[in-house]
Amino acid sequence: MRIAVSGTHITGKSSLVEALGACLPNHIIIPEPYVLLEERGYAFAHPPTVDDFVVQLRQSLMTLRRRSSNLIVDRCPLDFLGYIYASPDADRFDLAAWQGEIERAMRSLDLVVAIQADPTHDPAVPDEDLELRLAIDGILREIVDGDSLDLCENVEILSLGGPWNRRLESVLAHITTREKRA
Repeated sequence: MRIAVSGTHITGKSSLVEALGACLPNHIIIPEPYVLLEERGYAFAHPPTVDDFVVQLRQSLMTLRRRSSNLIVDRCPLDFLGYIYASPDADRFDLAAWQGEIERAMRSLDLVVAIQADPTHDPAVPDEDLELRLAIDGILREIVDGDSLDLCENVEILSLGGPWNRRLESVLAHITTREKRA
């Protein structure tokens, strides 16, 4: 099964990816593009620019070209669209040039676990970061739950919020139910 865990920062994505990897040992865990790129020496601007998010989008697309049938991926292309559209220079990004490749990548996934920001359950972060997180979360919800960009057709989405300690069991229960239907 090819699973992507999606959402804005500080929502428990990486923790969920690690926990899923421990429960699904035949799966390969792929860290988020930021980590992969930073390990290779890519120098991100602070704060990151649209160009930085496009580089991460490209890395995400390359990751999803892998033929492995058992992947757990930290972030998917939709995440980077959320960050791009929340950026002040978002108008520099041309979605039409990327649409087909993003659609193919998304269709390669069996499940996208969309973690929603929930300030009542997320750890405390500086106020200015909370505003950005919630802005990106709103954009991602429109993209993922509302499919406002028509990129999620034929992609199974599991949206999760609430306490972090219940997310793993929710995903595992969803996978079990899905396997019973198949």
